[in-house]
Amino acid sequence: MAVTDLFLGDLIDHARHRGLDVLSLDDGMARLAERDTRPFVCLTFDDGYRDNYEVAFPVLRRHGAPAAIFLATGLVDRTSPMWWHPLERAFPGGGAGTAGRARAHDGWSVRFRATDRDGVVRLVDEVAARVPGFRAAEAYDNALDWGMIREMSASGLVTFGAHTVSHPLLAGLSGTGLAREIEASRDRCAAMLGHAPRYFAYPFGQPHEIGAEAPGAVAAAGFAAAFTTTAATLRERNTADPFRLPRIMLTRRSQNLASVDAYVSGLTEAIKGV
Repeated sequence: MAVTDLFLGDLIDHARHRGLDVLSLDDGMARLAERDTRPFVCLTFDDGYRDNYEVAFPVLRRHGAPAAIFLATGLVDRTSPMWWHPLERAFPGGGAGTAGRARAHDGWSVRFRATDRDGVVRLVDEVAARVPGFRAAEAYDNALDWGMIREMSASGLVTFGAHTVSHPLLAGLSGTGLAREIEASRDRCAAMLGHAPRYFAYPFGQPHEIGAEAPGAVAAAGFAAAFTTTAATLRERNTADPFRLPRIMLTRRSQNLASVDAYVSGLTEAIKGV
């Protein structure tokens, strides 16, 4: 789930060439509120990967393009592991044994998603002991630090939003546990950046992963809007609820401008019936 720096630059240039304004979340949400029909795109990054600073930020500065990064604050604080990163490396796709590796990856992934924050930390150590190629350090070394975050924030180009503390499956939480993940992430961002984040993105982000309670909990925490990973463009029919806004994810397989044009046209969501 990544694209290259070259493609990011090409995407920004292509969007502008097509007449799509590249906007901050504040400006994009203002257009929605005003029912301004001029086309736009907002660039967002989830979790708080270190390469957002080392690779993406220079591209954004070079192009003068705003973006938003949603922070899972426990990853930045190194108290919660990015378990999926070393897991992907330990079970690479392609070649002989691909099906078996995929099953093993999915099995471990289910276990990670089903456990609580402390259990995830223990499970990282368990996988590291049992799976060759799984490096526990990779679960902690690939996140931003607060110095990088403050530098990007001070540039005026990057907006920071909240993404929970430990990146849990929110559908598996309720009540105080759900509120704690949302509010503690908000409060940590506020403490480190000097202002509360206005926007939230759900970990994983599909409707069955978000659950029924999370949008209400996000609204109660004072956020202005929240983003899913439902792949659709922002149209009147799917922006009535500001706490279930769609986003289109570009990956290695879709990092070509033809895919971007198909998404922008609405063709892909029409085919899928979104």
